[in-house]
Amino acid sequence: MDFDDHIYANERPIKSHKKDGVVDQHSVWKRRFLTAAVCLGLLCVLLMAGIIGLLLYQRNLLNSYNTLTAERDQLQISYNTLTAERDQLQTCNKYGTCPQDWKKSCCSCYYISPDKKTWDESRKDCQARGANLVIIDSREEQALIKAFNKRAWFGLTDIEVEGTWRWVDGTPLTTSYWSKGEPNDLQEDCALVDNTQQDPVLAWNDVSCNHNNSWICERQVC
Repeated sequence: MDFDDHIYANERPIKSHKKDGVVDQHSVWKRRFLTAAVCLGLLCVLLMAGIIGLLLYQRNLLNSYNTLTAERDQLQISYNTLTAERDQLQTCNKYGTCPQDWKKSCCSCYYISPDKKTWDESRKDCQARGANLVIIDSREEQALIKAFNKRAWFGLTDIEVEGTWRWVDGTPLTTSYWSKGEPNDLQEDCALVDNTQQDPVLAWNDVSCNHNNSWICERQVC
């Protein structure tokens, strides 16, 4: 073997080796990137949760506001109603008193007769007292008249036009409190409050105007 062959025989293949520093730096950057990605993901989740929480909180605030607004409006309505009732009572108490043996309710005086007469005679008696047969124009007044517990005439008749009920002041009947099945007779043209009815409000009955019954007069005082 000559010298050159000896040299070539001792040659080893050259392998490429990466430096340890380069490998370590790549791993470090990779771990940092993954960590940053995870942190960013967590921040996104937290941000989304925060936004959802704020939206829910805003919705609850809006619901609470709407509820409080509705309650405020209801309280205002109640306040206005109570104020109107107070003013009405003050107005009622401001004006004159009723004659002896008359009953007062707000701006009206009521006379409940102890005697019995026909409807027409009863009306004339009321007119002689500076009043007229009572005109019942509200549910509250009807309940009051019923509470007098008298089978009594009041100011309603269809004597002029059958089936067309009118008050003694000429106004047509719009709201009625007839007992069940009433009015029920073409020959019964005058109305009375029937104290035998159990209902506290519905107690009107039509009867012949020539019957004798008690009556109720009404006089306005304000």
